[in-house]
Amino acid sequence: MQVIKENKMKINNQTVAEVAAYVTDLLEKQLPKEFYYHDFFHTFSVVNASDMLGDMNDISKAEKRIVLIAAWFHDTGYTKQIAGHEKQGASIAEQFLKSKEIDDTEIEAVKACILATQFPQQPQNMLERIICDADMMHVSEPNFMERSNQLRKEWEAQGKHLTDKEWYQVNINFMNNHSFHTKYCIEQLQKAKSKNLKKVLQKMEELNAIAIKENKEKPVAIVNSEKKKKEKEPQPEKGVETFFRLASGNHMKLSDMADNKAHILLSINSIIISVVLSFLVKNLTQLTYLILPTVFLLSVCVVTTVFAVLTTKPKISKGVFTADQIRNREVNLLFFGNFHKMGYESYEWGVQEMMYDKQYLYKSMTKDIYFLGKVLAEKYRYLNIGYKVFMFGLIASVFVFGLSFFFAH
Repeated sequence: MQVIKENKMKINNQTVAEVAAYVTDLLEKQLPKEFYYHDFFHTFSVVNASDMLGDMNDISKAEKRIVLIAAWFHDTGYTKQIAGHEKQGASIAEQFLKSKEIDDTEIEAVKACILATQFPQQPQNMLERIICDADMMHVSEPNFMERSNQLRKEWEAQGKHLTDKEWYQVNINFMNNHSFHTKYCIEQLQKAKSKNLKKVLQKMEELNAIAIKENKEKPVAIVNSEKKKKEKEPQPEKGVETFFRLASGNHMKLSDMADNKAHILLSINSIIISVVLSFLVKNLTQLTYLILPTVFLLSVCVVTTVFAVLTTKPKISKGVFTADQIRNREVNLLFFGNFHKMGYESYEWGVQEMMYDKQYLYKSMTKDIYFLGKVLAEKYRYLNIGYKVFMFGLIASVFVFGLSFFFAH
């Protein structure tokens, strides 16, 4: 089923990139810190899962971009309210996409996908089925119990305190009422989901056994919330890790393309300037009518060269960070400009701190991708100006040379 045809789409890859940057900034600044489950990294996971399921199902690239944008926006409603956050997320998406002059048909498709994630899910088409399954894919993952505890912690921060028995019953009811909707998830993930359900049922049986033994209902603490133990090794989820690797790789490829295009401009204009200076300038005393067009052509080449140089011009930061910046999780150690003047011991300590804190690591990787994107935007802006100056300037130069020759004769 194809909802929107590619040739009528206004949403493109640039739109998806702009949405990613906008939602990243929105969640970082406005999402309350007590959202331990519905956080930035959950959104990342859903985007990555939507990308994967889009490839697994028969949808076009245009429809896939619809799903990815919906995945980015699907939990932004939590920045405003908890109950009915899907409607708020759809509203936020609508406002942003309208500011980008996206067609109403595409906006409605995005909103429908976001609203479809409301539980109990009732998706009406393939795009909605994809995002619904992406949003609930954690029920089949090996770290389901860990993710479940993060949701419980989030609920407690919101004032919803449940005993262990009550919490496991909530999970059992949820998993029994949940169904996958896409063929891939039904065939490949249902078995893993069933294993996780058995784990929850086993926990419930253990609590019941203890209650019978002691002849009273006594909740058993499964997670000691007072004990904050650092992970010995960083263990990023595979999907998130893949997302960061692909995003960084794509950014670097685009940067290389920009540099290569800038080198082409530099080479062509260097040749033109050399030819003009070698053959025309020494004859200008005899061909005075060519002075104006020659100066005009040289000006075009110089301006184009300047913008080509700006495209490839490197920028280096001060290269120093402080211990307080590491403790406050403010510095990105993945970018060489933030540490190139520091000693190895200081850098090693900073990296260890980052690797043992998964959220800090992901935040640093996110910043790295974001600022790579900002640099890319600037590169392509200069490159675009340079090519326009060269293209229109060259045409104008030929025109000026023709007029000069015409009036001279």
